[in-house]
Amino acid sequence: MILAHDLYAETNPAFCTYALAEFLKAFTEVDETGADLPLAYLALPIALSDDLAGSFEGTNKKTGLLQWLERTPQMSVALAERVNASLEIVTPAVRYGCFAQLLVLGPDGRIRLGSTKVRGTAITKLDTISAGVIRRAGRLGTWFAMAGSTRNIFGILGLTV
Repeated sequence: MILAHDLYAETNPAFCTYALAEFLKAFTEVDETGADLPLAYLALPIALSDDLAGSFEGTNKKTGLLQWLERTPQMSVALAERVNASLEIVTPAVRYGCFAQLLVLGPDGRIRLGSTKVRGTAITKLDTISAGVIRRAGRLGTWFAMAGSTRNIFGILGLTV
């Protein structure tokens, strides 16, 4: 039996909003002020990248961004291109999330969880690959919040604004 992987389903705005909501849920457990919007443009392409999925094995919330990057040197290769290529995925996800009130974009440029909540059992109904994306997004939320400022996170990842 050959299983097909539905890339379109994994990059649709609703699914990506779900991943961003998980990212923000984990982020706000560490930093309740919410994440700067540019962090969504970093977290989502990393979480969606199937080639990086294996690098999250053996990690947990306490691993941290720096330790994960030390274990994953391939992460910084073509990261800027990966982020730029995902603009058409992240922007509609943010828009959909705000429209559905799952996300709120504040006047301060921070993105937070909205009044609508995702059911906690929703992840159990996802296939293994999609559930992995959601878990990686949550892990990145914790790591990004622990890493400090957005400028610091961009610097750690070798990116400049």
